[in-house]
Amino acid sequence: MFCGEEMENKEYLQIVGDLLENRKFNKLKQEKHHHNSNRFNHCVDVSYMTYNVCKKLKLDYESATKAALLHDFFFDDEFKNKRKRMLSHPETAIKNAKKITTLSSKEESIIVSHMYPIGGKMPKNIESIVVDVVDDYVSLKEKLGGDLKSLKAAVNFLFVLTINVLLR
Repeated sequence: MFCGEEMENKEYLQIVGDLLENRKFNKLKQEKHHHNSNRFNHCVDVSYMTYNVCKKLKLDYESATKAALLHDFFFDDEFKNKRKRMLSHPETAIKNAKKITTLSSKEESIIVSHMYPIGGKMPKNIESIVVDVVDDYVSLKEKLGGDLKSLKAAVNFLFVLTINVLLR
């Protein structure tokens, strides 16, 4: 999707460049993610799309971009099973992120709520909702192998789900 394009965006790189070069974070390249991707590329794609969406909406794109990059900063061997990984990886991502950078309370909130409503905490800000929806979009695209017809139906579903969550 985006991997490669973001490396030419100077402002994006000012926000997350040090993290993209971090040795531990780069180990995510060896972690399979959604069958057709690795966790590093997934995180970069979610982060870059979040950067673009939040910037256009005049939101706190810096916090959202950084949190989006770190939202899945975990390794499969940190969990005993897939269910535990799915439900508790946001807290593990925060723990791992704090080993390589400082996180604001907003960035932590974005990371911990990116799995809402499945296993994440309720989003506290609009940037959290953007990261959650973008993560779902990128994940679906990866799972579908880029099949955009199926993806369009999935995006429409996510849009309706997001509106319902916002109206609660």
